[in-house]
Amino acid sequence: MGVQELKRKAGRIVSRMDDTQRETLFLTIKAVIDGIIMDKRENPKNTKRLDSFEGRINIGLHVEENEILWINLIAKDGNYLVSKDALEKYDLELISDPEDLMFFCNGQYSVMHMMVKKNRFGKRKLRFKGRAYGKLLALPKILVLDKKKQ
Repeated sequence: MGVQELKRKAGRIVSRMDDTQRETLFLTIKAVIDGIIMDKRENPKNTKRLDSFEGRINIGLHVEENEILWINLIAKDGNYLVSKDALEKYDLELISDPEDLMFFCNGQYSVMHMMVKKNRFGKRKLRFKGRAYGKLLALPKILVLDKKKQ
């Protein structure tokens, strides 16, 4: 399991991620976000939206009961950069379980589902902080795969 530390808490074992697992999770989420943006660039209808969206977004990956792995997404002038750690100055902060975030990005979970349903830790699947509601509303148009017509 690659567990660095095990603790007993209320009769159950809680594990902590080691550095390799953190790096793998970061690279996986980064690849997903980069892939979605590249896929959206192939459709000319998305060009204007991708080029005009600007924002500094902290994304917290809720990996353990009391542990969040922070990454960030910076969008400016049509360029998107995913990096490790949280930004001090940000427009929007999102927190989600990595699995739920993947289902959101591939279009299986809607924004409403993410805002209303609970994750495995008993919290909402998507929590947010910040006053950039326009960016929050635009985010699904940036981070969610377009449905392919067969």
